[in-house]
Amino acid sequence: MGPGSALADAVPADEGQAPESPPPAAGGPGGSPCPTPSSLCGYPSDTGGRYDLWDRVQVCEGTKAGPPFPQSLRTTSTYVVLNGGTGSSHDFLLVPSCRITGIECPFIATSNAPNYWLEAWNNAQPGQPGHVVYPHIGLGINSADPMIRQQDQLHIHLAGIHSGIQTQLNNHDSTITNDPSRWRNQIVPIWGLTSTGAPAPRSYRVLHVANLNENLFTLLRDSVVRPTGATMAAQILAVTPRLVGVGGFYVLNSEPGLPVPPGQPGGTGTADFLLAYA
Repeated sequence: MGPGSALADAVPADEGQAPESPPPAAGGPGGSPCPTPSSLCGYPSDTGGRYDLWDRVQVCEGTKAGPPFPQSLRTTSTYVVLNGGTGSSHDFLLVPSCRITGIECPFIATSNAPNYWLEAWNNAQPGQPGHVVYPHIGLGINSADPMIRQQDQLHIHLAGIHSGIQTQLNNHDSTITNDPSRWRNQIVPIWGLTSTGAPAPRSYRVLHVANLNENLFTLLRDSVVRPTGATMAAQILAVTPRLVGVGGFYVLNSEPGLPVPPGQPGGTGTADFLLAYA
């Protein structure tokens, strides 16, 4: 969660291979398979401060005592949907019921993990509790950088996408691949916005997918992170509809230190340049 979402700032903030370790324990309130508790993925006993979002999930699930939490919009066995905190109609969060710190937890890229991205997209549609009322939807998750992510419980932002991002993606569409093996080299400069509204150019790897049926965390790990020797903790992901051709979705990925062509802007560890919250 980045600076664009008030909830994060207000609180002290395989479709791939099966894991080689024993089956994950049920470590979260939903009772579904969850990561084995660890320093990388977190412990169910974590509480307060940077884990406040995890506390709120447990209150929504009824497994932790606490005051009524009006931001709980949907509670399922695998995730909850929350208001993001800005009070806008395009700021919501999908948060796993499992204790999962964030994008760095290996569990989310295994076949045991729910497809959180598809669930986020479905919850952002009209008639759903996280309905994003904005010209176009943007979903996003930030890196583990503690200067960027104020809450260490995985959360996908359901938000708008800044005006102009779709136009830029349309303009680059002919050069954007739908081949995951080429994703790591498909780098596109995009002008987004800082939290103050100032223009901010950044570079992103961009992939076109037909749907969100595949686990995007697995796709990122296998197509970008492992081949480049990068770390999952440094990655961001964002998703927005593709408005040209046969449709589908654009999946944007970036990281600090992203290798870019000469004269092109660098990468980033936050999706907040792309997403509109308030």
